[in-house]
Amino acid sequence: MLHLKNYLKSIILVSCIFFAASLRAAVNEELISLEAEMLKYIDTNDREAFIRASEKLIEASKEAEDERMLFKAWGNQGIYEATHQNYEGALETAKKMIDYARQEGSTYGEYAGIHLRAMTLFEQQNYDEAQRAFLEAIDFRRRHFPNESSAEDLQELMKIAYYRGDITTAKKYGYQMLAEPNVTPHHKGRALSRLSIMAFEENNVEEFNHVYEEMNRLTQTDGIKLIDLFTEVNYHIINADYKQALLLVDRLAVDTCAERKAIIYHRLGDNEKAYEYMVLFKHISDSIERASHSRDVASLYLRMNNDRLRLESELLTQQNGNLRHRYYFAVGTILILILLFIIYQRHKIVRMLKRDNTMLNYGKKGAERTLKELHELSFYESKTDMPLNIPLNINRLCDHLTSVIQKHCYRGVTTIFQSEFPDDFEILTNPEALEKLLSHLLNNSARYTEKGIIWLKCANVEKFVRFSISDTSLGHDNPTDEGSTAQYSNINLNICQSISHQLRGRIWRDTEYTGGIRYIFEIPKNCN
Repeated sequence: MLHLKNYLKSIILVSCIFFAASLRAAVNEELISLEAEMLKYIDTNDREAFIRASEKLIEASKEAEDERMLFKAWGNQGIYEATHQNYEGALETAKKMIDYARQEGSTYGEYAGIHLRAMTLFEQQNYDEAQRAFLEAIDFRRRHFPNESSAEDLQELMKIAYYRGDITTAKKYGYQMLAEPNVTPHHKGRALSRLSIMAFEENNVEEFNHVYEEMNRLTQTDGIKLIDLFTEVNYHIINADYKQALLLVDRLAVDTCAERKAIIYHRLGDNEKAYEYMVLFKHISDSIERASHSRDVASLYLRMNNDRLRLESELLTQQNGNLRHRYYFAVGTILILILLFIIYQRHKIVRMLKRDNTMLNYGKKGAERTLKELHELSFYESKTDMPLNIPLNINRLCDHLTSVIQKHCYRGVTTIFQSEFPDDFEILTNPEALEKLLSHLLNNSARYTEKGIIWLKCANVEKFVRFSISDTSLGHDNPTDEGSTAQYSNINLNICQSISHQLRGRIWRDTEYTGGIRYIFEIPKNCN
């Protein structure tokens, strides 16, 4: 009888646990459904619908006592305002979150509000205030969550310092990222890669070698390949092993190879060869300088011609002093005609110089852009061991990119992001390369779309994530303007092809789409 009672108690206990779990699962399902409803409107201009959906989620989260979902929904209201360029509204939302969190004693909510404020200021390009806010977020996290990494906030601080050209401060934040507790391998990898470049630029041999060793160690412990051919060449250059550097450098892209060789031969003291390779690398800039020199020569010739005419006029006056009165009218007429001719020629030359100057400015800007795309293209074409095992939240990335590109669109153009994946879905790839590819495609769309819509969509296609970028433009690969624009666009697409290959994906233009231009890019969910 006693065993039967114990058995019944066990059944009742298990039933209660199962019922509580079922109830909790039902609550979670409701929250997820409300979150999906909210996210459906976050990238639209229907603010009323978005606020209504987010408020429902906030109330449901309060009832379910789900602290993180509550502040996630509330934070999304601030993100909505920031992405629609209502920065004051976003900052006000962050303030309300912080006040409410302090009132309720929620440390997580207070941190979420501080982080939202920092991200809003960063989007606003208010770098001074953003820096202070990120530092506040780091200090708060370390006091209340000592076992959690602050690498994400430190990474944003490193970006701010690097944008400002403050390499010393950028390096400081990079080393702090490496020292964080429980820092993820991909955060370590990003910090080390940036630190190696900055150490090489400063010719700091000791620091570069230390970072290089750490990159090797991370490869051995976590399997993340960080040292590519470019880094290897830099390693031999900075350590004065020029013979080995010259053996490797020819495997780089042509322009990168020329630039590295210029550095090598300069350090070897062979300035003649260094100059030769620097000329090869900067031939476009040299062409601009030669054209500018031609303009200066034309201006000098005009002044010399004026001086010659003045002297000839004075000599003519002396030779014909006795006949001045007799030939006054004839000479005066000739002089007037000469002056008129000089004025006409001068005006013509000045007009030509202005036109040439304008063309030179356009050419210089176009050449600088082209040189910079060419450099990027060679960088990705020279990549042989790009790490492809770094986790990435694609919804967060795409949402950020569409909000950034909106600022560069023509007036009246709207950007939209739609995704078939849940908000916490992640893939394994190379985040920086994928961000660069999507940025190029979105920038091309913004460049040629004067009105209408630019869509970025993420679709679930078996083992792949399919990105599609659609717009209402007349076309990218056959632009209507002349000169550098077409070259810039074609180089952009070549870069996208190169990055696509590196990411083990494929990219193509959807010829069936008739509303404008659509490019489709597929990448494996797991490149390993």
